[in-house]
Amino acid sequence: MTLKTLTNDNAATGLWIALIAALTIAGSLTFACAAPLAAVAAIAGTKMKSGEGVALVVVAWLANQVVGYGILDYPMTADSFAWGAAIGVASVVAFLGTRVVSVAAGSSPLVLAGAFLAAFAAYEAALYGAGFVLGSSDEAFSAAVVERVLMINLAAFAGLLLLHRAAVAISLIRSEDALPATA
Repeated sequence: MTLKTLTNDNAATGLWIALIAALTIAGSLTFACAAPLAAVAAIAGTKMKSGEGVALVVVAWLANQVVGYGILDYPMTADSFAWGAAIGVASVVAFLGTRVVSVAAGSSPLVLAGAFLAAFAAYEAALYGAGFVLGSSDEAFSAAVVERVLMINLAAFAGLLLLHRAAVAISLIRSEDALPATA
């Protein structure tokens, strides 16, 4: 690999991360607290190297927080900041759950589905656990709320997979960089 290729790959990865962050902003504006961060974690965990994937998840979470506090007027309270941090931790936990499934099994459609489910389950479990420490209402984890968040994340994951395929098709990113086993 030449320095030029390395620079182009880094630029492409940076552009990919910026694109997903921009889409996260749109999702945050549309869905507020139900932004599809588990979907972002799932696409990052199945299609990116570890360091780049974590960077994507963190940038997406930060974009969500900027929208929440800067545009949607989230309350500037310790409780609100703690929940924001819990969402960030849950997003990284979702990424790690995805990596466990996808690195072990590959990238077939069945594995992608399993990786998404692992991300969503890890995300929700981490938030549920945070609820014991931070306090949460039973409504926050009702079947209706979890189902709504699942549907938002499922639709976002499908859209991100299509976007990934398009990015590979136009050579924005390389498909062989999708998920090295040791990265």
